[in-house]
Amino acid sequence: MDEKKVEDSKRKCVEGYDLLVKKDYRRAKQAFEDAIRLNPESAPAHSGKGNALFGMQEIEKAFKEMEKAVELGPESEEILDNYGAYLYNLARYQTALDVIDKLLTINPENPDYWHKKALTHESMEHPDKALEAYDKAITFDPTDAMIFKDKAVLLEQLQRYEEAVETFRMAARQAPDETYFLDCQGQILGRLNRYEEALAAFETALKIDPEDEYALNGLAAALAKLARYEEAIAVFDRMIAKNPNNAFSWDGKAFALKQMGRTEEAQRAEAEAKRIWREEEKNAPGTFGTA
Repeated sequence: MDEKKVEDSKRKCVEGYDLLVKKDYRRAKQAFEDAIRLNPESAPAHSGKGNALFGMQEIEKAFKEMEKAVELGPESEEILDNYGAYLYNLARYQTALDVIDKLLTINPENPDYWHKKALTHESMEHPDKALEAYDKAITFDPTDAMIFKDKAVLLEQLQRYEEAVETFRMAARQAPDETYFLDCQGQILGRLNRYEEALAAFETALKIDPEDEYALNGLAAALAKLARYEEAIAVFDRMIAKNPNNAFSWDGKAFALKQMGRTEEAQRAEAEAKRIWREEEKNAPGTFGTA
């Protein structure tokens, strides 16, 4: 193979991948085709062309290019990883799993591959195998908050709430500035009627982001469940002032007012919540609820 053509092909590949980042799929496809003409044995060029075709929704053509790339680079982690992601996005989970297993034979301690294996098993409704893969991923990288998060979400779906709370706590330790993990803890703790702990989780989230609406909703709900009605109403009023169409806040306020015996005010707040829900034809963001 002419070395100049090989180098020119590599340059065309770089151009193509830059265009992929910009989502300019047609020009990217042309760049990769130029690269293939210069070097037909270039696995990255075929893989890149497959990505471009996928972006253009030419699925079957993309699939053929991906297969060609794997044929030319059967031991290339980059090529196999790209192919596996492509298969996963097409919901061809078993084939994607086969590719991931091949990657793990090449690099068995790669936490990203174990994470992808977990997600694939989860999509295939194999929760036990997914949890095993998540644990492997965590073994090889105990600092990745997203692995903990995905495992926690699965545990919550399985109604293994105690484990889910602890896993969200581990995620929060790895990403202490991220309120999402604290909000999820509070949500589950509230569902378990552990309102003091839920309150603490939401308060911690609000120290990070005082405008976190999910945490504010959870805080107010927890206060109401703890019979701290005046404090709950103050938080609900704060959210209503910010967004008068927050049906959850009106509904939560109605609950607190009702518990305090302020029946007429409660009825007005409840009517406002129902009016908003009817207009939106959907529920407002909520937490474990006050009703």
